[in-house]
Amino acid sequence: MSIKNLRTRHAELTRDLILDAAIGLLTNSETEELSVRSVAQRAGMSERTVFRYFAARDELLDAVAAEMNRRLAPPLLPERLADLPGYPAAIFARFEALEALTRAALRSDVYERIRSGDLVQRGVHIAKLIDEAAPDVDAVFRRLIAANIHYHVIASSWAYYRFRFGFSAEDTVAA
Repeated sequence: MSIKNLRTRHAELTRDLILDAAIGLLTNSETEELSVRSVAQRAGMSERTVFRYFAARDELLDAVAAEMNRRLAPPLLPERLADLPGYPAAIFARFEALEALTRAALRSDVYERIRSGDLVQRGVHIAKLIDEAAPDVDAVFRRLIAANIHYHVIASSWAYYRFRFGFSAEDTVAA
């Protein structure tokens, strides 16, 4: 193994350690805000080392959001409108399987960063399915339908049904 490969591997491992520490803080505590200091302490390194990999706190938060979304790995969006009714069960099963991570994402300061990426794409995709399925329906009505469907297949809706209403996983999907 060359020195460059060893250095590259070390850098990747250090970056992964920082992201694991940040996600661990969000998942295993009630903290909603990540500080570089707390991430560095949990990772067992200096703040300076964290800043070597993430030049600013915003850069760290972007990376944490991307990693949380990667770990949540929402199921592929349906390709056809006929497949859309099965989508809540698939995505909610993922939220159930990764409950701690999902809840941490919802209450942390990375939520808006996750939302602005994956959720926007999901909404656009659902709107496209509705537009293709009902081109003769009024555009405003199609937009309302797509927005309502989108609203019901996001993590915050899942959490609301599960923990505010106390619904079972099955009832959450049915809702």
